[in-house]
Amino acid sequence: MTKNQWIDAHCHLADLRLQSQVAEIIGRATEAGIDFMMQGGVGPEDWQRQIELARLYPGKLGLCFGLHPYWVADHNEQTCEEALDALAPLLPQALGLGETGLDFRPHLVKDSRERQLGIFEAQLELAEASQKPVVLHIVQAHEEALRVLDVWGVPQAKGFVHSFNGSWRKAQDFLSRGLYLSVGGPVVWPQNEKLHQVIFEMPLEFLLIETDSPDQPPPRLKQSLNEPASLWDVAAKIADIRKMEASMVLGQTSHNFKRLFRL
Repeated sequence: MTKNQWIDAHCHLADLRLQSQVAEIIGRATEAGIDFMMQGGVGPEDWQRQIELARLYPGKLGLCFGLHPYWVADHNEQTCEEALDALAPLLPQALGLGETGLDFRPHLVKDSRERQLGIFEAQLELAEASQKPVVLHIVQAHEEALRVLDVWGVPQAKGFVHSFNGSWRKAQDFLSRGLYLSVGGPVVWPQNEKLHQVIFEMPLEFLLIETDSPDQPPPRLKQSLNEPASLWDVAAKIADIRKMEASMVLGQTSHNFKRLFRL
């Protein structure tokens, strides 16, 4: 990693929607100064696509393997347990474990509430055993997630809440437990005042920025698939809120990422 490298803390270049465009997407990111892109894990098929992309684009991608709540909701208990067994031996080559967490939106949760909780707990245990920072996906499950984190403990290597889009009170709940917050496209929307307050209040040394590509595009890309080059939109909005230069936001958040992941 070069000294001045800027980092997209969370994206999904292994997403099948991007499969035919990855070379161009990485090229545009590099032109924009975004030289390193941390992935978010979904399930076993995604982990293998990540490994192949990392082979094709050495030094560009950070591997992150985990069982996403979406994936857990779509698979039965036995399949999830088998995937957990497959996850453990892959972790030495990953930077982090995730995405893991809880997503209790009614259209998604189906019959998976208890299964999500159990798989989340098991992955926290794996993150601790493997000394990997954890990448958390928490949607409409704030109190439940805090209970799990307090019972099982935040892994010693800490981690971050990806695509944080909550209130300052919720932000403090995570920050007080030693977790970083990562924000993406939603911060750019002018009406998102609660997230703007979080950015104004929080200590910058615990902030990461992401695109969550191909999802969560900023307003100018709302009809398109998102990509890591749009990290500049996120940095520019944060810079506006904090009265600083966008390049300083990129520099600070990239430094934070390297500290968290011991790079």
